[in-house]
Amino acid sequence: MLKKALVFMIVLSACAFVLSGCGKKEPAPAPAAAAPVAEDLAERDSLTARDTAVLISWNQAERKIRLQTAANGKSYEAFYDELTEFSDRYGKATVPELFEPGMITEVLLSVHSKTLVSLRQSPDSFILRDVQKYSINKNRGIFRMGDDNLRITEKTAVFKNGAKIRLDDINEGDSLTLRGMEPDIYSIVIDSGNGHLRLTGTEYFLGGWVQVGKNLIRPVTEDMILDVPEGEYDVVITYHGRGGSMHVNIERGKEALLDVSGLKGELVKYGRLAFTILPTEAKPTVRIDGEVIDHLIPIELEYGVYRLEVEAEGYEPVRERIGVGQEMASIEIELQVAKEKAPASGNAAKSTSSSKKTSLPGEAGPEEKAVEALKDYFGRSTSSSAPASQSSSAGTETGKPAESGVLPSSSGLLYIDAPEGAEVYFDGSYKGIVPCSFKKSMGTHVITLRKDGYHTKTYTLTLDNTTENETYSFTDLMEE
Repeated sequence: MLKKALVFMIVLSACAFVLSGCGKKEPAPAPAAAAPVAEDLAERDSLTARDTAVLISWNQAERKIRLQTAANGKSYEAFYDELTEFSDRYGKATVPELFEPGMITEVLLSVHSKTLVSLRQSPDSFILRDVQKYSINKNRGIFRMGDDNLRITEKTAVFKNGAKIRLDDINEGDSLTLRGMEPDIYSIVIDSGNGHLRLTGTEYFLGGWVQVGKNLIRPVTEDMILDVPEGEYDVVITYHGRGGSMHVNIERGKEALLDVSGLKGELVKYGRLAFTILPTEAKPTVRIDGEVIDHLIPIELEYGVYRLEVEAEGYEPVRERIGVGQEMASIEIELQVAKEKAPASGNAAKSTSSSKKTSLPGEAGPEEKAVEALKDYFGRSTSSSAPASQSSSAGTETGKPAESGVLPSSSGLLYIDAPEGAEVYFDGSYKGIVPCSFKKSMGTHVITLRKDGYHTKTYTLTLDNTTENETYSFTDLMEE
């Protein structure tokens, strides 16, 4: 019995050894094959791409930013997290709250997760602030400031109160901030806007002058409507020594009505002007309507508008119109040191730093996968050159700048055929109800469209000195 028990124990141990040996020969569990998968995910997340883009909007609650690729105008969304780096145009760290619509940014984006690695205000874009004297020729794609021209395209983004709007929604006199890469404007932000001043009772002053604030002076016509920057003004209206002033408050996008008939008066009125001319060491010669006056003592003049000329050796001359419509007023003029004339060196709107080739979508990194992925996400790059009919030189076909204001008229007519039923004002003067036509004049002019129950709209036109008729169809007015 003892031998049988011993044999049984030996057999049982051998079976256990065999079974244990078989277990060690089983294939490795699935986790051993997971390494290549994790490695592939890491490789995909490392694919990044660069873009030069206009910031359209950002959602702080969802940590989401909408951008528009500058090269082709296609918009896309990207997310940011606590690892995203934000910096200003000088490379200093900042926060996303300081990024605003219209900013030109340099984007570094994770292609597959659509998460921003970094977002920087572009150091190579130009910024022009408080631009107020300009004209826009949409048909030719020209934004003109004096003798300088920049280019606008269908990709130019326009903003007002943080929202994206149409280029047509820019009104004459709006104060603008421009950003872009010369010569192209990538974004336009309306900083302050215009309202409209409607004058009634002007029949008593036909042939006279109306002055709103310091800079806006126009001949008086019947049923006048003027586009005026928002703010408070004294309105002076005069005719052959008669007239006076009234106060008005202009609100953005609204129409103020002013009845000036009560200023007609019967007696010729006089006002006194006191001049302050700086710097005090300048020795200016001052002329009113061509006659030299002593600017050191107040001068008495009939109510009206006069031509003022101030000249002093070593300083730029001043030539402007001034209005006299109250008993006492003061005029302060600061002379500017004359600049030495130098050969033209191109457009005055230069980049604030040295220019370099900007990365277009798909040029971000060496990886071909990243290039193709970015092209698919941002859209294929398109040419940013202007159409053949556009010119970056000036507002005329010959390349010579068109003078602002009314110049000798041609024999051509200007036809306005939309929006139907709107009142048409040409440089503040009433011309008729759309559809209508009137004689055109060469130069830059303001067309104002008005209709009861709708928002008044203003456009700037640059007309050539040709005998050809021109026709304009404007977009429908928006209901109030």
